Amino acid sequence: MFINQHKIIFYRKAYVLLANVSGSSQSIPLSDADLIVLEHIATTDSPHDMLANIIADPLLKKAFPDLDQQQIRQRIEQYKQVNAILPAPSENPPEIKIEDFETQSGSDTEIVLQTDLRVSTHLGIVMTPKGFAAWSPPHDKFIGLSAIEVAVLFGFGDGGSVEKVLKDKVNLVPERASLIGLIKKFVRAGWLSDLKETVGGTAPVLQAFNTKTSTSIGHSTDWQNLEKTNKIPVYFVPHMENHFPLALGVLYSALVAYQDGALLDKFQMIPLNYLEPQALFEGPYRKFGPGVWLFSNYMWSIDVNTQISSLIKQHNAANITIHGGPSTPDYQQACEDFMNEHQSVDVAAHGEGEVTITEIFECIEIANNGLLSTNVAQLSKVTGLTYREPMTGRFIRTGPRERMKSPDIVPSPYLNGFFDGYNGRVEAAIIETNRGCPYGCTFCDWGSATNQKIRKFDLERVKDEIEWIGKNKVRVMWIADANYGLYDRDIEISQFIVDTKKQYGFPQEIVVNYTKNSTWRLVEIIKIFTEGGIIGQGIISIQTTDEKTLEVINRKNIRTQRYDELAEAFTELNLPLATDLMIGLPGMTVESFMADLQRYFDMDISVKAYPTQLLPNSPMADPDYIKKYEIKTDEHNFLKSTYSYTEKDIKRMLKLYEVYVMADGYSLLRYVMRFMQWEYKLNASTFIQNLLDDCLANPNAYPLLTWAVHYFNNDKSMPGGWASFYQQIGAYLTSRYNVKNDSALQTVIKLSQASMPDDAQQYPIKVELEHDFDAYFKQNQNEFLPLSAFKSTTMHFSDPNRLSTVDLNSAQYDSHQYFWELYSSVARPKSMAEFAA
Repeated sequence: MFINQHKIIFYRKAYVLLANVSGSSQSIPLSDADLIVLEHIATTDSPHDMLANIIADPLLKKAFPDLDQQQIRQRIEQYKQVNAILPAPSENPPEIKIEDFETQSGSDTEIVLQTDLRVSTHLGIVMTPKGFAAWSPPHDKFIGLSAIEVAVLFGFGDGGSVEKVLKDKVNLVPERASLIGLIKKFVRAGWLSDLKETVGGTAPVLQAFNTKTSTSIGHSTDWQNLEKTNKIPVYFVPHMENHFPLALGVLYSALVAYQDGALLDKFQMIPLNYLEPQALFEGPYRKFGPGVWLFSNYMWSIDVNTQISSLIKQHNAANITIHGGPSTPDYQQACEDFMNEHQSVDVAAHGEGEVTITEIFECIEIANNGLLSTNVAQLSKVTGLTYREPMTGRFIRTGPRERMKSPDIVPSPYLNGFFDGYNGRVEAAIIETNRGCPYGCTFCDWGSATNQKIRKFDLERVKDEIEWIGKNKVRVMWIADANYGLYDRDIEISQFIVDTKKQYGFPQEIVVNYTKNSTWRLVEIIKIFTEGGIIGQGIISIQTTDEKTLEVINRKNIRTQRYDELAEAFTELNLPLATDLMIGLPGMTVESFMADLQRYFDMDISVKAYPTQLLPNSPMADPDYIKKYEIKTDEHNFLKSTYSYTEKDIKRMLKLYEVYVMADGYSLLRYVMRFMQWEYKLNASTFIQNLLDDCLANPNAYPLLTWAVHYFNNDKSMPGGWASFYQQIGAYLTSRYNVKNDSALQTVIKLSQASMPDDAQQYPIKVELEHDFDAYFKQNQNEFLPLSAFKSTTMHFSDPNRLSTVDLNSAQYDSHQYFWELYSSVARPKSMAEFAA
């Protein structure tokens, strides 16, 4: 029997696992006794003596006295079942030269004992005929370990104190001094690291939001201190604790401002406080009783909103529920289907709701029996509605609603103090500087919903809202314009945001939908944000460059040339830039999607791609459009097939994009693919497709490549370390594409490995390269020289975003930037990450 040298032992979620990282066979958890048994199997020259040697092992007898011969035999059979033991030596075993650990002078015992430690992210134990080994990044070599050492090392798992490990492993290493010595060795080798830093848990996020706005008009902000009256209570239902509900806020503001407060004679506005549904029922509703309930439906809130609406009606049918927002269907049949499915919805409001809501409220009254009712005759004159006729239950749809002449007719809920007692743990505020969109892209409901005409909010109002956000230390500001950067004044607004941050320290991050057909303004805006320390980047919302698809989605009026000009400007100024693509638009094919990825690979622009979702009020949701382009959706309304692609095709597009994210987004193969494209004429899109197909066809040929293809994007680790991964990359390239294993390839491999964050390293580091990759990477492609033509150089790598020490699972809002690759002279420009700012 022989040990399978392609297996790796690594730690995941409280378990030490023996696994083939390709995922082609089952992983099994290992105990400390397993490690001793596996060490015997790996190092025993004579298979006939192996079992006898294991049974006779004095340490196994002493440390695990209850382990009998039958249990050992059964365990060995389990190893065989998962191919950890082979009848013949492993084919093409990894090249592993095990070296001894070099002692280091100085004492770090005090530091070790006082610090909680964890197993480093990329640690993986390899098995060889000479025993266990692990790659040590600081020493740049594989170092041998005994079974006892591996057991002690994994004792730290996700994090623990030295004292706890000393106690847990006393059966293996009873001498305290010996165990301390092992721990010091592990720290020096980079196998144990400090606990990961968590982010996002700062005080402004955790504290319930309460403030006092100087321009507040004095309405109550606390339902508990509000006296119950004989008026009709009006409830606003926020769905997201950490964002101020702007849509509900402007409805609140519209109702209060209507005809100088005329509606307040009949209605009692319950303050805009964030409450969980149960607390909403047991608190305000129990106190004030049946009333009018307002919901703003988005794709992320519609489920909880309809559940709350249903509970309200079940408790008392006299409650009146009004639903609006982008996910409340507008198309007649779709709206009726929605209201049939959700019988608790009394009124569906279409389009802008600020004026509509005031006119609906004019129709609500208290009947002679003391119950709420609507004047149906009057309600039928309110445009932009679908509602149930009380007597017959049939649906009545009124005419289309005209847009407001000016969005400023509704006062700002921020400046009027309506969010002052919100009480949610807020970290984001949404503002609008204008409303409308001149485009009618079929996948989007923005242009169609606002009839295209753009109307601006007063500039001073916008600035006052920004200052309110800064004063109240709200970390993230969303600008909910469809095309921010379309006007000159957007540059002025951007500078005001930066000035506000300088004065108050907030906002720290901006989330923006940038304009489609502007270049110089967007460059100026990103320069302002970048220089001002605002987290953000330029985003090209291209969706696709395929001419056929652009025609189908009504997007041909947005010129691709503009995007190219923008990309050139950002490159010249070394500013961060990304592009948005969509996966599965009608007209798209696998080939056209890969052509889009190739285009932006060539331009060296990061890509974020999103599956196409059928929005209920978009032109794409028109029944005639659905029929014409043979659109089919899944249970979440994502497109799963159209006339141009099958369900199998969309699955392949999604998987290819996943591989692209790993390879170019997170930069694991960014330099490898450019080297292959420039010197071996292999397009990146072809490389990605081949890599996926190769890993599917033979996952065990290069198991770490298979791990990267299937698991890296979620796991953010490389079991066994980056050296092993790039060793397999080199072997894959030489075997698959006959690439010369020369100094040029080794330069690319060495550079790529150094670019990957590793908590076993101390940054910054410098790396000696046989060829100047920086000059090679930035050379004029029209006068191209091969990498081998460049002289040797030294490159430096640093970690300003603390990628090697931060728990990236706790990072927030880094929506368009891939924070993974270390900083170097060839890394893509990025703004500072939120978790490092």
